[in-house]
Amino acid sequence: MAKNLIIFLVSAFAMVSCTGNVTPVQTISLPTPNPTSFLFPMPLDEMHAKAWQAFSIDHQIDQPIFGRTDLPIHLEETLDAECATNAVFGQAVFRDPANAEDIYLHTFHTPFVLSSVYRGKDGGLPFIATFHIHFAASGSNTVATITASDTEVVTGTKFGFGPCGPGQGYVYESVRPTTVEEYSILRYLGDYIGVIGMPEIIKPKP
Repeated sequence: MAKNLIIFLVSAFAMVSCTGNVTPVQTISLPTPNPTSFLFPMPLDEMHAKAWQAFSIDHQIDQPIFGRTDLPIHLEETLDAECATNAVFGQAVFRDPANAEDIYLHTFHTPFVLSSVYRGKDGGLPFIATFHIHFAASGSNTVATITASDTEVVTGTKFGFGPCGPGQGYVYESVRPTTVEEYSILRYLGDYIGVIGMPEIIKPKP
């Protein structure tokens, strides 16, 4: 009896695990890449302090970096910020003393925006990434350079077994950084400190 039950469960899993709502990824090219660095008119120590305030949970709740959505899929509205004194997920970044004034952003591997570059059959795909913002002094100014890593999109769901047992889980596909999300974060920072005249975000043409 037990053997038959195991065979049934294995067979059911084999059938269901091959099914799911998974979409192929279509990549829409940008006319030109967005900037991934920007010269901010502020000394390094002050720039770091302002950036830390901009990426605080309270400020992001009030003004999400990528806006709010009412979609069926959950999109994280806040990015968790780490620095040299509280790093957990970004520990590797802060082992380098040159990154002592930097900020690391992540969402615990949760999508936070629908990609304008990577699309499926129903439109933009949920996008996941981590971001390392490096600050470097340039005279009395600060250059902020942002690097996206661990970039993925959610292409659908698939039945499988996770830590909580059987169920539907996300299907992920690795993709290249787009520069759209990186520059969106730089513009968010610029808006917070009052920079005027930052170029608009470049997205794929309709």
